[in-house]
Amino acid sequence: MTTVTNIIAQNRKAWNEVAPRHAELALEEVKRSLAEVRGAYVRPELREALKQIDLTNKTVVQFNCNNARELISLVQLGAARGVGFDFSEEFVLQARELVALSGLEIEIVETDIYLIGSDYEEIADVLVATSGALCWMGDLQQYFRIVRNVLKPDGILTIHETHPFLEMFKLDRECKQDEPLVPHYSYFSDEPVASDKGLDYYSNQVYGSETVYWYHHSFSSILQAVIDAGLKIEYIRELETDLDSGYSRVGELNIKPPMSYILMARRTD
Repeated sequence: MTTVTNIIAQNRKAWNEVAPRHAELALEEVKRSLAEVRGAYVRPELREALKQIDLTNKTVVQFNCNNARELISLVQLGAARGVGFDFSEEFVLQARELVALSGLEIEIVETDIYLIGSDYEEIADVLVATSGALCWMGDLQQYFRIVRNVLKPDGILTIHETHPFLEMFKLDRECKQDEPLVPHYSYFSDEPVASDKGLDYYSNQVYGSETVYWYHHSFSSILQAVIDAGLKIEYIRELETDLDSGYSRVGELNIKPPMSYILMARRTD
């Protein structure tokens, strides 16, 4: 289980496995929130950053869109249409259900991000990747080349992600009781990390899950991959916000490390 293809297949199994748990725990609440609150799943920091972009009549694309709650929220803020990509057929089904309820013009595409084809070249005015997207992508150089292909000329990539420094620590659900809070994962490791603690970030319960493999990318490797793809970084902000509430012990420190960030980069050709 070391090849990229095998890791992608195993991770797909793990996401498909957890999808019914997520639906049971949160899907009805997601439906209510999307119906009652315009842009419910666009966090305040991201909403503030997006003020630099007029979404009116724009096409918004999200890579690794999961159940599309964030994509739907973004389109609710004024975009003309949305397109979401995800490799989990179970989450794609949830996404299509939420899109149907929203009444918005949004297409959900089931695919491995690395296999996005020419039909989707230069469609995005804004392309978004949010928390928990990049850690599943073993080849950032290829990932951002695909981002560039999907962006229109002058289109903008917007990343709102967990900070790589934070990912040196164990998630709350991985920690034993009274375990010291110390860095656990190497910041500069290129090897995928195997975990059997599951993907239930709603209840943080372990459920005898499929093994998952994730990658730790340094901040510099993310920035360099964006630059190498031919995108011009125009905005970057580090934040002390734990996007998924998975690192509560780190968040309780009096002196907080960077816990998330927003990056915006433009295709300039």
